[in-house]
Amino acid sequence: MKKKILIIVSIILVIILGISIYIVLYSNNQNNKVQERYKEIRESAAKAAEWHLKATQPYCVIGDTKEKKKYSHMNSNFFINNGYIKKEELLDVDGVSYCDIYVVDYRYIDESISFEAYGNDCEVNYKVYIKCKDYKDKGYIDWGN
Repeated sequence: MKKKILIIVSIILVIILGISIYIVLYSNNQNNKVQERYKEIRESAAKAAEWHLKATQPYCVIGDTKEKKKYSHMNSNFFINNGYIKKEELLDVDGVSYCDIYVVDYRYIDESISFEAYGNDCEVNYKVYIKCKDYKDKGYIDWGN
């Protein structure tokens, strides 16, 4: 009788352990998919920001070697309205809602030299922040959509 109880309890524990492992692995897989989607959104935003910076500051280098001052900001409406990004690229993981992006533009221009010559001493950079239905980067600011 004790052997039957021990076997039944062992089977139940193995089943519980198997279900627990499945839940953990499924949860990790879902979390990886979510993080991958947010990474894709950030990459789309970065591509749009670089396109904009190259168009507006063609002589500047996109880099990060000199101290820069915050120059301006852009959000998803700006990028969509100017054709830098498609709204579908901002689709959240739920497939229904859209993420918002906030990009800060940093610039360094040595203003002690003439405008024509600053191409050699001009750098721009950016920082991307996203806000989705269930996620928000620290530093994100909502400028309205």
